[in-house]
Amino acid sequence: MKADLLQHCISVAQGRLQALENELAYLRDAAGAEGKSTAGDKHETGRAMVHLEQEKLLRQQAEAQALVAELERIKVQVTAHIAIGSLVHTDRGTFLIAAGLGKVEWKGRPVFVLSPKAPVAAALMGRTVGDSVTANGAVFRILSVQ
Repeated sequence: MKADLLQHCISVAQGRLQALENELAYLRDAAGAEGKSTAGDKHETGRAMVHLEQEKLLRQQAEAQALVAELERIKVQVTAHIAIGSLVHTDRGTFLIAAGLGKVEWKGRPVFVLSPKAPVAAALMGRTVGDSVTANGAVFRILSVQ
């Protein structure tokens, strides 16, 4: 089950990466069309705006590529203590300690895919079933670890 969830997370991250790549391709086409304009200052402003948007998307693309790579490095193993790759069920939700993907839907239920550096994940690391931790002002009771 955890392996399937991890593969789903990789697919979600790859989908986000593909969407960014599609936007970049669109902007490249727009920049090419903008380059053929002869409208003077308006032309330069339009090119600058397209360039700024491209830079933003390139940063997001690099982050998305790193996220996919991070997820692909996760080892599926079962441990008694929470570690990177653990699927943790608490009384406040289900968490996969892997990478900062955020909330994903898995089999009709939300799973929060967190970076090990996220406050909730950091508080959970090293704990086991029955422990309680406090993060962001909330108490989380660990019900199961996979």
